[in-house]
Parts: sequence; C-alpha cells; structure tokens
Amino acid sequence: MSVRSLLVAALLCATAGGAMRAQAPPPPGRPVTTPPVERLGKDLVRVGNVRVNTALRELSVPGTVNGVKTLEFLANTPNGLKAYESALTLNTDGVTFNTALLMLGLDNTRTRMLPSRELDGDRVELWVEANAASPGRFRAERLVFDQATGKEMPEGTWVYTGSLFADNGRYLADMDGVLIGFVHTRSAIIDHPEAVGIGRYGSVILNPNLGLAANAPVTLVVKAVSAPK
Repeated sequence: MSVRSLLVAALLCATAGGAMRAQAPPPPGRPVTTPPVERLGKDLVRVGNVRVNTALRELSVPGTVNGVKTLEFLANTPNGLKAYESALTLNTDGVTFNTALLMLGLDNTRTRMLPSRELDGDRVELWVEANAASPGRFRAERLVFDQATGKEMPEGTWVYTGSLFADNGRYLADMDGVLIGFVHTRSAIIDHPEAVGIGRYGSVILNPNLGLAANAPVTLVVKAVSAPK
C-alpha cells in the first residue's frame, strides 16, 4: 500500500472510530483535511510535523516545555486551551497526531473501562528527549510529580483512546487542545490507565527535580508496545 493510501485509510479509521465512540456520525459533507505527508525512506514517513516509523511502530514530534506548575495533562496542541495545566506543547494538531498513531496500528475500538475504573486498550510507551545534556532521554512519567507523596509518576504504559468527535463534527482533541492526559477526559488521544490526581488538584505538578526550563525544546516519542490482553 502506498503512503498516500495508508494515510487516507488512517484518516477514514479516525473518522469512523471517533464517530462510533460519539455514537453519532459527523455532519454530512464534513471535510477531512489530509495532513501534509512526505516519504522519508523505507517504513519512514513524516505526517505534518510528526515523524512515523512503521517498522519500529513509533513516532516522534517536536515540542517545548510549558512554564507551568499544576498539571492535569501531559501534552497540548499549540495555543491549546489546556496549556496552562499541561507539561508540554507539541507542534502538531489533534487530527495529525491521531493519524500518525493510527499508522502505528493502534485501534481505539479496543479501549474499555475496567471495573476498577482503570482504562485498558492498545498500549504505548512515552519518552521525552531533551536537547540539553541533562536529563537527556527519559520516561515521560518523570514529568509528573506528586507533592503529596513526594514521588514521580511510576513508569508504565499508556492507553490509546483516540478522542472523539462532537455533535458539530469537530474533533474534541482540537477543540480542547488536548493530546495526552491523565485525568480521563474524553478529549485526550492518549490517556493514563489510572486517573492520576483526580480530586487533588494542585498536588500533581511539573517535576521540579528535572530542571527543565520553560520553552526548552524537547521531542516526544510514542512507541506502540501491545494490544490489550
């Protein structure tokens, strides 16, 4: 399958999946904007600002550190509404980010809420590459620090949820400017299995021990690791 065909298929899956979760299709005639796509090599594609390696099942996207303290989200879109409580701004929009994730073979129809109130679904690992010598490459969980326990978020996998479309046909991830979260909102495209910090607003903060300066350039890496058991 050509890169263009793969991209179109991913976009159609995104629309179908989002509509299914919303239980109402987008309004007729809603245009689907295809993100710019460029083949960089065998199994390597750039979708907008997102670099996708289909063989490794991973993507990378540049961004910057937000100058914030309190967190409820890990990453937002540029000028996203939740930037004031997100660790990173990524240089991509929701549709493009979701399209790139679909090209890794992720499927949000497998996402479900367990009796324990934890999310399950296709799993990914999140990594951050800081351009500064320290801390270098690290697990994205380290961005999140709980003042109540004095500990970083434990390492683990995250769940691809895919966000969904509102009744007006707009993509919630782009409406709210949310890409990755950990409080189980319907806007996030990737979410943490556990609802971290719900009911304890202000306790969960950007990890001060990392020494990341506001606006420092970073790269977020998402690696697909498994489907749910």
